[in-house]
Amino acid sequence: MQMKSRTTRSYRLVTALLSLMHLACQAGGGDAVPGGPRIPAWGEDIQAIGTEAAVVVAGVSALGLRSWDWGSSRRFHTHSEGWFAPATGSGGTDKLGHAFTSYALTNVFAERLQRQGRSPEQAALSAALTAQAVMLYVEAFDGFSKDHGFSREDVTMNLLGSGLAYARHIHPQLRETLDYRLEYRPSGYKGFRPLSDYEGQRYLLALKLSGFAGARSTPLRFLELLAGYEARGFSRAAAAAGQERRREVFWGVGLNLTELFLGKRADAESTPATAARLFLEHINIPGTSARSGEHF
Repeated sequence: MQMKSRTTRSYRLVTALLSLMHLACQAGGGDAVPGGPRIPAWGEDIQAIGTEAAVVVAGVSALGLRSWDWGSSRRFHTHSEGWFAPATGSGGTDKLGHAFTSYALTNVFAERLQRQGRSPEQAALSAALTAQAVMLYVEAFDGFSKDHGFSREDVTMNLLGSGLAYARHIHPQLRETLDYRLEYRPSGYKGFRPLSDYEGQRYLLALKLSGFAGARSTPLRFLELLAGYEARGFSRAAAAAGQERRREVFWGVGLNLTELFLGKRADAESTPATAARLFLEHINIPGTSARSGEHF
């Protein structure tokens, strides 16, 4: 009965979100502002990526019920989660995860819209708005979880993630030089769950030397400079196994696999090449870098 009730509440919230998106679609088609993106066109753009958005909403709903205890609280509540403090539930890894998810959704939606003929500015704006609508839905249902709650820290990181993705799309040089990535190795506590297994996650920024004119024609283009963060020992399973809590900031040098396998971005890439580029711009492959770090 409890699972049925939680599923019913999830269905109602999904329906409400899709209804809001439908209203945005009906409002689409406003006059453009000369030389810039138009917010009324968001409705048209949601229609263009409606399948992708619906799949994402369904996916996060299933994940919320399975891993985030959605529907376990009958009353909406907020929760201050303490950012990266040592007494938090994941050492701040979940905050970087919120930024990454918003960033990735914005990039994927924007890439899809650009391939359908939108300008980089319009694609980035509509993608960011759509990603934020999805993430606000996630945060709203976190408010009905006993283990989570609506978090202002999460909302802030969501905005930062979409903001970075937006900046990369309207400034091509930034996109060619900077990636924000997730690297994942299963922790052994949750199976293979890259989005909810915080003990196996690390997040990093990659400065790609291939984006700099001075390195473009040299072997340095295959290298990138890395800086990132991870936290271990914060989950209940890790604590039960006797693992001590630690947070680590790390830095290092890695292989630029995008440059190695795909080379410089072409004006018109095939769909498989675009998909491969998106994957490598977001996922860092373990074992492709040399690093050092500082625990605290």
